[in-house]
Amino acid sequence: MKKISLISILLFFLFASVSYAGEPILTISTRNGEKSWTTSNLLKRSDVETVTIKSDPAYPNREMKYKAIPVAHLFEGIEIPDDVVIQFKALDGFSAPLSKARLLNTSDAQSKAYVAVEPLQKKWPSLKPGKPSAGPFYLVWKNPELSNIGTEEWPFMLAAFEVKESLEKVFPKIFPAPEIKKDDSIYKGLNVFVKNCFACHTLNKSGSATLGPDLNQPMNPTEYLTTANLKKLIRNPQNLRHWPNSRMTGFSESALNETDLNHLIDYLNHMAKRKP
Repeated sequence: MKKISLISILLFFLFASVSYAGEPILTISTRNGEKSWTTSNLLKRSDVETVTIKSDPAYPNREMKYKAIPVAHLFEGIEIPDDVVIQFKALDGFSAPLSKARLLNTSDAQSKAYVAVEPLQKKWPSLKPGKPSAGPFYLVWKNPELSNIGTEEWPFMLAAFEVKESLEKVFPKIFPAPEIKKDDSIYKGLNVFVKNCFACHTLNKSGSATLGPDLNQPMNPTEYLTTANLKKLIRNPQNLRHWPNSRMTGFSESALNETDLNHLIDYLNHMAKRKP
């Protein structure tokens, strides 16, 4: 009987391990190690919620419901200094830093971040005909309007979070000249760039995004586009260059107001003179 019991136990763990083989894995990496979960691990957690997103950037004009876990819960037990950068990485090359304060917020007075988990047996809709879904993991927000969450802060096809050092230590080449004060339009433009552009574009070959061209090497767009045409490109790329397969979507006034757009252009103009 003992032999049979032992064999049964071994077979149980064998089949359990096989059942998890090949499942998508979400990872949080730090300098001290990493934590990871499979889809099944996440969906078995006691803190899984059903989150309803009425205006979903990945699925425009439709209401979506997701099984999701608060991001702050996934980071529990991980020591995160105040000045660090938390960077997401997606399977399609989308990658950018996120505000730690926004990402790990637990107050209902501000937007709250969740990792939505795509069920193995019931995939989410395709993003576009012939394209994959937003899975296996997707960063979504409850009440995004409370913290003015931008569309670039909703990475789908999510694979990992990585805790790095401060933004300036990790990406010094994207920063304005040292004499620029933090209340200057140029410095404000840096913040607009990090929030809205850094997920797709590098600058001075600094950053980990792979979707779009570098915005300062070899030329900055302010060097070959007028301000009016650069604004037109940012608002709707198809108005300037007809390219149906372009992956860049435009930024409406509600996503990027005119003041922030002007800050961004001031920053790009400044960085055109700061090439390594």
